[in-house]
Amino acid sequence: MTTPRLYWLVAIGLVVLGAVAGAAAVGEVRGRGATIGDIAEVSGPISVDAQTLYRALADADATAATGFLAADGESAELRGRYLDDIAKATAALTVALRDADDADADRLRVVADQLPVYTGLIETARSNQRLGVPLGGAYLREASGLMQQTILPAAAAVFDRTNRLLTVEHRAASAVPWAALLLTLLTGAALVAAQVLLSRRSRRTFNRGLLAASLVTVLALLWSGLALHASGRHLDTGEQDGAELVRLLANAGRASLQARANESLTLVARGGGTGFEATFAAQMDELIGRNGRSGLFARAIVQAPFTDRQLIDEARDEAVRWRELHVQVRSADDGGDWDRAVELATEPGENGLTAVFGRLDAALSRALDIGNDRVERQAARAGGSLTGLTAGLVLLTGGLVAGVVFGFRPRIGEYR
Repeated sequence: MTTPRLYWLVAIGLVVLGAVAGAAAVGEVRGRGATIGDIAEVSGPISVDAQTLYRALADADATAATGFLAADGESAELRGRYLDDIAKATAALTVALRDADDADADRLRVVADQLPVYTGLIETARSNQRLGVPLGGAYLREASGLMQQTILPAAAAVFDRTNRLLTVEHRAASAVPWAALLLTLLTGAALVAAQVLLSRRSRRTFNRGLLAASLVTVLALLWSGLALHASGRHLDTGEQDGAELVRLLANAGRASLQARANESLTLVARGGGTGFEATFAAQMDELIGRNGRSGLFARAIVQAPFTDRQLIDEARDEAVRWRELHVQVRSADDGGDWDRAVELATEPGENGLTAVFGRLDAALSRALDIGNDRVERQAARAGGSLTGLTAGLVLLTGGLVAGVVFGFRPRIGEYR
């Protein structure tokens, strides 16, 4: 093979390889940008909507059950909280149904179909309670059973799925771009080999065009590597300290709210609430373990960044205090003093069970807000890390091609 023909083949090969590497890099960056945009604008908000639905439903059930323990009827505060929860759940359900895929839509339709049944049972229970009819408690138990056995599991499945999909997108957008990386390294190696070939055949140590193309390749590799690394770090933070932590905290919130509902239902049953009490005990074990230092709260504390741990630790301490106060409630109820048990369960003082649960719920809500905000903020930072990279890679690819052309053109011209 003649030298000019060899030069032509090498030059064409370098141009094609450089263009393919550049196209792969640009495609990778654009794909990641689209995934990050989806996290910020679609998956993240959908996960928050599912979380809002999940929490509002659980809180509505706990609030309705607690309202039945008041000797003089449900307070305006509890009634307002219940109605607010139902309104939040309805709004979140509407948005979730609009954005859901087929799998989630089926679960959400279960919620949509059964929620009016639940609220109807609650209103019937309230009417009977106001009239002093004992059937009120039976309707309340039926409503809570519908909520805990049908509605909440469907909402929880939607939340778990959307949260896990969010995690999958975080990982996909922060994975190592092996194809683009290998093509870029191969291009760099090919440029070095071409310079060695020219040096031996032309007796010139350096080729300015190929040297410029090599520098362009190094610049593209460094820029894209640093930008993708920074983007990946933000996404990893959003996943570990955001999405995964939110899942733990949301489940802790669900367990605490259902435990509160079952605690109240045990008293509403007036001696017939053994099943509710057993469920309460299981949910408290899920929250803090039998020793008060394990369960969901312990896992969340390990998962959470240092700045969040105080809030979660506060919630756990309140849960431990709650279980201690619950022992007093059960002691009074099991001893035949139902009125005293109800008084302890609804005591409004700062050290009372109502205030303890309120502080637990407030700390959890705050921690959830921080986690959700972290997902959104880190996604925005990840997207910002890639700003200008697509246009830069296009220009650098053009520079590489130009360097190859200008490097080989004079050498080929020497043989004319």
